[in-house]
Amino acid sequence: MNLLAIDTSTTSTVLGLLLGKKIVDHTVVDAKKHSREILPAIATMMAKSDFALRDIDAIVFGQGPGSFTGLRIAVGVVQGLAYGAGLSVIPVSSMAVLAQAQITHDGPVFVALSARLEEIYYGSYTLIDGFVSSLAPEGVKDVSILEPLPADNWHLITDVPALQSKIASSLGVAFSSVNTNTVPQVNDLLLIGRNRFELGMVVSALEASPVYLREQVTDT
Repeated sequence: MNLLAIDTSTTSTVLGLLLGKKIVDHTVVDAKKHSREILPAIATMMAKSDFALRDIDAIVFGQGPGSFTGLRIAVGVVQGLAYGAGLSVIPVSSMAVLAQAQITHDGPVFVALSARLEEIYYGSYTLIDGFVSSLAPEGVKDVSILEPLPADNWHLITDVPALQSKIASSLGVAFSSVNTNTVPQVNDLLLIGRNRFELGMVVSALEASPVYLREQVTDT
């Protein structure tokens, strides 16, 4: 199985290839260069691996939530490449990718990412058969009105550590650990993507879409 992975939901352009069992990754840490560098970076990465789009089985991408501009860029690139090459697309929640990096049988993970002021994008996840699984629909809310979580050994992933106490208080839990690394890792994106491809969880190029979790969006 050969997969191309793309995530531009954060300030980093995360790219990778799964070539059989080998993973090749390329990350450009500069959100301002998303639109200019993503296609040349993909071409360079594939050329170095002596692969072309015709050798790829599907494209997996982080569909958000995250930077609205970054998500639009990712979807545009994914749709263009997939449509032109006749490839299937595997959409994956960018928060689920973050959870996959940390989640173990030690306890579930709550992801909280900055949305605006004291609003956060949030999601809760557990581990099933080695893969992250959502415990409830992802959403966006002010930290003061989050619904309480069931008692468990919860872990937190967040890019707003200053709100950690408010988040914990609103959820009614004490976090066993806090991780502030919120750049999706290509290994985790490809791991989830491979599993979903094997399960047939794919869409067509034209069905690829971002998840904003907002009715009204502005550029960020």
